[in-house]
Amino acid sequence: MSVAMYRNKVQSLEKDIASIEKDLGKEQEKLAKALKSIQRTKSTSTLNSKQREVTNSQKKIGDLKVKKANKMKSLNQALGQLHRSEDRELKKNKTAELKHTKAITNELKNQQRISKEILENPISINFESLPEKINVLFLASNPTDQSSLRLDKEISLIHSKIRASEYRDSINLQSRWAVRSNDILQAINEVQPHIIHFSGHGSATNDIVLETTEGTTSLLSKEAVTLLMKTMSDSIKLVIFNNCFSSGQAEAVTEHIDCAIGMNEAVYDDAAREFAAQFYSAIAFGKSVQNAFEQGKLSLVLAGIEGDDIPELYTRPGLKPNEMVLVKPAQ
Repeated sequence: MSVAMYRNKVQSLEKDIASIEKDLGKEQEKLAKALKSIQRTKSTSTLNSKQREVTNSQKKIGDLKVKKANKMKSLNQALGQLHRSEDRELKKNKTAELKHTKAITNELKNQQRISKEILENPISINFESLPEKINVLFLASNPTDQSSLRLDKEISLIHSKIRASEYRDSINLQSRWAVRSNDILQAINEVQPHIIHFSGHGSATNDIVLETTEGTTSLLSKEAVTLLMKTMSDSIKLVIFNNCFSSGQAEAVTEHIDCAIGMNEAVYDDAAREFAAQFYSAIAFGKSVQNAFEQGKLSLVLAGIEGDDIPELYTRPGLKPNEMVLVKPAQ
């Protein structure tokens, strides 16, 4: 039983005892009045009537006292259970807090290690080869027969992070909603994206969940996604699959594009939002794909959100993600 349930039980017993005490007070008043009447009356019939009232009141008072004693016993037991439950909850919270602190410490050490490696191995970047502005295509699908996701909150948070970044004008974020399979080619041709971001549901069989014309589920297979990237890879540098069970898709498409991010298992809505927002924030500060990926995972740890081990980063063989910088600093 939870702490809240024990507290409710204690409150209920306290109300019962208060009600018994109120009834007890009424009966004691009735007894006192009956005794006074006996002292004053001279009528035999009245005397007999009041004696019966005295007897009834005394019996009710005795019953109420027994009932109160039983309730008090139950209350003491409930209070003991409540205190023990609160102690267990406190220990549990302390354990979770220690675990969270340890995770943050480990992740910070990892960040320090990566920073040291970057300092020891300076990256030579040819900024002339980078685009003046990169286009991000956000593809959102949330069919009516699937659980509801707050994809609007995801793009809103991403947009806010980009607007707060140093090179915010270097990122052009465009979105398409209720995406069907035949919408994707049109959107890619229109936007010419450097980054494609799939947001929504994924299946355990490595499919992306899109929508039909009626708004119900339509599946896009890993093989179809890979063929799509092979055909449309002219401008695409990075694909983010912010869907459950999408690491297989991410790994497969790097045969044709430089880099991809996927999720190795089911990912909660809040974790997906937080990771993506911080990733784009780092990209918009001119950080490498590797550093942005690590920052996205670190943001989950710092926010106390589970799932920092779920995102996976894949690159085309021979490429190094710590050398991939997508945003050109403003001149």
